[in-house]
Amino acid sequence: MAKRPDLQRYREKRNFGVTPEPPPTTGPVQPGDRPTFMVHKHDATRLHYDLRLELDGALASWALPKGPSYDPAQKRLAVQTEDHPLEYGNFEGRIPDGEYGAGDSIIWDRGTYDTVPPGQASAQRKKGHLEVELAGEKLRGRWHLIRTQGQGGGKEQWLCFKAKDGKERAGFDVVALRPESVLSGRRVTRGPERAKVLRAVHPPADTLLDRIWPPMLAKLSSPEHAPAADYLYEVKYDGYRGLAGVSNGKVAFRTRNGIDLSGRFPQVARALSRLVVGSAVIDGEVVALDADGVSRFGLLMTPDAEHRFMAFDLLWLDGEDLRGRPLEERRELLQSVMANHPPPLEVAEEVHVPEVEEGMAVARSRRLEGLIAKKRGSTYVGARSPDWLKLKVNQAQELAIIGFTPIKTGARQIGALLLGIYDQGTLRFAGKVGTGYTQKLRGELYRQLTTDRLEATTAEDAPRLRDAIWVKPRLVAQVAFTEWTADGKLRHPSFQGLREDKRPEECVRESATPKKKKAPATRRGKKTAQRPRAAARTAGRGPSPEVKLTSSERVVFPDPGLTKGDVFHYYQQVAAPMVAALDGRPIAMQQFPQGTHRPGFYRQDAKGAPAWATVVRVPHEGKDLDKLIVDRPETLLWLANYSAFTIHMWSSRLPHLGEPDWVVFDLDPGEGSWEDLIKIATTLRGMLEHLNLASFPKTSGKRGLHLFVPMARGHTHEDAVEFAVAITSTLGKGLHSIATTERSKAKRGGRLYLDAFQNGRGKTVVAPYSVRALPGAPVSAPLRWSEVTTGLNPLDFTVQTMPRRLDKLGDLFAPVLKTSQRLPRFS
Repeated sequence: MAKRPDLQRYREKRNFGVTPEPPPTTGPVQPGDRPTFMVHKHDATRLHYDLRLELDGALASWALPKGPSYDPAQKRLAVQTEDHPLEYGNFEGRIPDGEYGAGDSIIWDRGTYDTVPPGQASAQRKKGHLEVELAGEKLRGRWHLIRTQGQGGGKEQWLCFKAKDGKERAGFDVVALRPESVLSGRRVTRGPERAKVLRAVHPPADTLLDRIWPPMLAKLSSPEHAPAADYLYEVKYDGYRGLAGVSNGKVAFRTRNGIDLSGRFPQVARALSRLVVGSAVIDGEVVALDADGVSRFGLLMTPDAEHRFMAFDLLWLDGEDLRGRPLEERRELLQSVMANHPPPLEVAEEVHVPEVEEGMAVARSRRLEGLIAKKRGSTYVGARSPDWLKLKVNQAQELAIIGFTPIKTGARQIGALLLGIYDQGTLRFAGKVGTGYTQKLRGELYRQLTTDRLEATTAEDAPRLRDAIWVKPRLVAQVAFTEWTADGKLRHPSFQGLREDKRPEECVRESATPKKKKAPATRRGKKTAQRPRAAARTAGRGPSPEVKLTSSERVVFPDPGLTKGDVFHYYQQVAAPMVAALDGRPIAMQQFPQGTHRPGFYRQDAKGAPAWATVVRVPHEGKDLDKLIVDRPETLLWLANYSAFTIHMWSSRLPHLGEPDWVVFDLDPGEGSWEDLIKIATTLRGMLEHLNLASFPKTSGKRGLHLFVPMARGHTHEDAVEFAVAITSTLGKGLHSIATTERSKAKRGGRLYLDAFQNGRGKTVVAPYSVRALPGAPVSAPLRWSEVTTGLNPLDFTVQTMPRRLDKLGDLFAPVLKTSQRLPRFS
């Protein structure tokens, strides 16, 4: 047992009535088998990394502005700070604005350590040279900490660097490539809210809401359409949808139909006004909780109800529109904004389960209404979207109140409500509900409805009810029920409350997406592929006529004397793998009407495309362009006859043009050597394999290589660029003598340029198997990694050799289209 140190400096710097950081505790220390270490990623005044070693009953702490490095040549500054209590090893959260160290802090790494030789931590610290062996999740091996100045008073400065122990990796930037918390997985952090941001004039709160309107809506679905591999799950709350705009302490708070909620829920509005932000827009649900903490719609209007605002999305923050950022990033920023704020503000609860069925079981056991499934990596769109799915445990529906029957006691109360629902603009009778009311509510509904009496109902197929009193549809009821009957009526309905945030015209029957039908099996038992839907296509897709070849004898490649007919025949031979790669992707083309030995021109648009071809209009570089889609062999042959020999493709497919299928690294040796390019390519492959990412090479058709890293659905172009920037930056540092990220040619010094920005929206890469306009008629050839050697010559793959290669090896580009993997995210 060891006595705990006093940690007076730690105490003096913190107000434990405000900060969630743990105060030191008293009592003896029980050391473990091995001392622990952790690294906090701390987004304070400046983003830095706090290395903490369990030492003498506390956590000895050093702030590393650039974080640790696996490169022994990287001597990183480490400023020793006050010792922290051992309990700090479990702290992850936000230090409140205005407090010492304000900002987000996550546990970037943790594990155990010992000194070399073992058990010498205290003596080595006094001496000013710690050699520690770390066994963490990210940091493994030996590091040196050497004091350089400041022994005694003030902050001591040390150097931290990797020992040469066989685990050093000069080209591996662990800080950039592994940004996530090892505790929560969180990647995005936020520094303290700056005073100049809080004092700045922001758009009025109402203006902010107008700017992001309309809100995103979920589709009713069934669990099999929301697998855990593709979706995150949140609790489905039973309340009023509310969007809050906050600006300079003022609040606008509305339902999705624009009804003001500030007066209805003033406690929530006041809490929102106290958020420490310059401006923000938060999406969420106002709920009332029962004794078990479950939201109940029927309690919302109860005077003494315990109201909460369950925030589930952050759409705007301090001048930045966040809707285009991935769901996970918006959620992490929301957690930061909402951190340390007490009820009635809360972040909507996530349900972490390995399979959706387990999530539904959790919802049933807790008597929840269900789950909301949100597509991983999805953006926020102002529409009802399949990226958000409602998965209900029990059926509930909003219905228009179209009449009532009086209670049989003769009192001025309703006995049952008569309900209607809109079907393509026509109001239809949906049944009646007679349970779920208090005596007081029966009287209130009677008084409200008798002012709207009609001589006859406007609902079609309404039955003749002797005691029915029909009313103008003005009020909306929320009703729970077991199922719809075959004739469109509610079975076993129960009244839950009035929906003051909904209009009768919005009451349409919700139905879950039908179960997916199994695709017919081939003779090998595999499912047939489905062609991606092209919702934005503007030209019709009629029957494909036979594409006639014209000027077939015109020589278009003088070396080796290939004619237009030869190129046309080549594209006939490679049509199957090319169309598989191009289907759904907008293309650009290089056209050579007089042959490749004459000047050609680059085409982005689809002018001149035949009526039967598929064309899509897409925003491109500030304007809308009609782009051709190669979704069948005839289109490819039409391009060949059009002398458009070289085809460039987008990285994304319809209908998800915002979600690329891959990250591509375009390696062109420039003035450098082929040997350097191969070294860069193989090093890049090794970096990707360390991140458990598969990559696939192909030749560019000229002197370079393209490396494809396939991605799962849900990633954005911003994700792809961010990942490519992190990788190329690390690669450029590790191989700085032969590679660079310097955009200026004058400053590259003959080194190979690593271009991460080729992954932006609308950027293209030469399609696999596409012909290039060079002597010899080379083509872009997918490769096996075993072929990527200094002996590889990209010009060996030509119009004449590629068909035989395809027959022998098959389509080597096919794995790019089939592989699904998620990228690590970077803050």
